[in-house]
Amino acid sequence: MNDIESKVQQFHKDGYLVLPGILPEEDVARLRTGVEKAFGQPCEESKLYGMPEMWRPRMFERGEEFESLVDHPATLDLVEAILGGNCHLIAMSALRTLPGTGLDSWHADETVRFPIPRGIRLDERIQAPCFIVNLNYYLCDVDAELGPTQFVPGSHRSGRQPEAEDRDKDGNPSFEGQGVFSAVGPAGTCVMWHDQTWHRGAKNVSGDRVRWVQQAPYGRRYISQRFYPFIKYRMPEEILDRANPRRQRLLGMHGLGAYG
Repeated sequence: MNDIESKVQQFHKDGYLVLPGILPEEDVARLRTGVEKAFGQPCEESKLYGMPEMWRPRMFERGEEFESLVDHPATLDLVEAILGGNCHLIAMSALRTLPGTGLDSWHADETVRFPIPRGIRLDERIQAPCFIVNLNYYLCDVDAELGPTQFVPGSHRSGRQPEAEDRDKDGNPSFEGQGVFSAVGPAGTCVMWHDQTWHRGAKNVSGDRVRWVQQAPYGRRYISQRFYPFIKYRMPEEILDRANPRRQRLLGMHGLGAYG
């Protein structure tokens, strides 16, 4: 079994991977500078989304340093091994988590895609379907106080959102005996997860530090892209002109398929 195969196997077992050392220091510095610049400018979409202090969308429009993440080989080889060679980027957002804040509600993303009734256990021989893989690139050292991404191992196999019965007295869920795992790591770490894994961004309780993260989710071809304003969105031509064939496909330039 090669390294990618072993990591994919671990991903399907736990529902996430923590990959330190994915980005070298110089890339972290360039990306962080770009993210800080983005948060220094107003953003109407983030206001509409109700997260003007935390969220900036479509970062691939803000410089070639972000475009290079679209097909970053150290992560995309894994993503394609999970989702298939016809997947694409569905969004690209930057996250700034100020002291005292965090996306700290436990959840599986959007909707439960493979519902399983409580009390029914998915057969071990059946792999939980994966349609979306999310990536967080840490642009600073993330320790327990700064608000790491947290997961409940194996919960992508639950087939439901976390419920009251899953939680302890502190409100933290567990699944089949597995409690909370905190994905701490140095700058340059990439945290990758199955979008159905119960997760959250823990609250930043550092007191005076900011958590900087660049996020990139990918979906199978038939998962729609989330580039606001959606059907009215037009990708800048210069981004496509600069892109190699793999990046063009990851940005949505597919050939004809079953539905056109």
